[in-house]
Amino acid sequence: MLLMVFAAAGFYASSLVAVGGVLFRLTSPEEQDWDRIGLGPLVVASALLAVGLLLLQWPLQAGFLGGATLAAALDPMLLGIVFESAQGTRMILAASGLLLLHGILIGLGRWRYLGLGLSAVGVILVLLAFTQVGHTKDEPRWLLAMLLFVHLAAVAFWVGALIPLYRLAGAAIPAAVAARALARFGKTASVTVGLLVAAAVGLSWLLVGGVAPLFESVYGQTLLIKITLVLFLLAIAALNKWRLVPAFERGDPSAAGRLRGSILIEGLLVLLILFVTALMTTTTSPNG
Repeated sequence: MLLMVFAAAGFYASSLVAVGGVLFRLTSPEEQDWDRIGLGPLVVASALLAVGLLLLQWPLQAGFLGGATLAAALDPMLLGIVFESAQGTRMILAASGLLLLHGILIGLGRWRYLGLGLSAVGVILVLLAFTQVGHTKDEPRWLLAMLLFVHLAAVAFWVGALIPLYRLAGAAIPAAVAARALARFGKTASVTVGLLVAAAVGLSWLLVGGVAPLFESVYGQTLLIKITLVLFLLAIAALNKWRLVPAFERGDPSAAGRLRGSILIEGLLVLLILFVTALMTTTTSPNG
């Protein structure tokens, strides 16, 4: 079970970094020097890791069905059962989308827009894959799926931007270019954070059914831990937006180091949040 949780958390992290990297690219100007911050290779490496972890989840799910044994994990019949279920649909959508994200590498001349178009389709497929399993299969399914799609798109944009922003705050590109990119991200993030929170509140209300169940079930208590971590994450993001990024724009010599440290803490909090999410989706249920 613990291996399933770690595999799920790793898949969440790597797929969100890959999807978010594409979203970051699509919402950023042509003037950005993408090669110097390694955005394309980051998306590709994250997507390949996500595909590997996705495939690892296949035998892990089969093993879980068969009593958590190695023989069950490799049993063709159990593997077939998993593949023919919603998990199989999720695997097909996610793997197809993750491979299409490689289109971000097509960045030259007339093929640039084709590459970005393919990677945009990949983003949609990966996000749709997340709606195929889990508690969003409950009723009202369409509303739960829509809220999860919006929530994950906002989360991916934030998560996928962390590594590029960390590199932007360093010495990889001219400070003026980095400052413009950081400020632009802050403006876009103000909208995406609002969508993230609104969708999360809607999902939590529909799944848990109110405030009291948050304290009465394992799922609700785990969700409270996640909410607490997210609040810390939002506080750090606010510090970046209102203090550290403006200091960086003014040319404060200490701002770059402080901003990179703050982004690093954001990344660690995101990993912890994704682990808690994997724990929730793998071991608990809103009805349990």
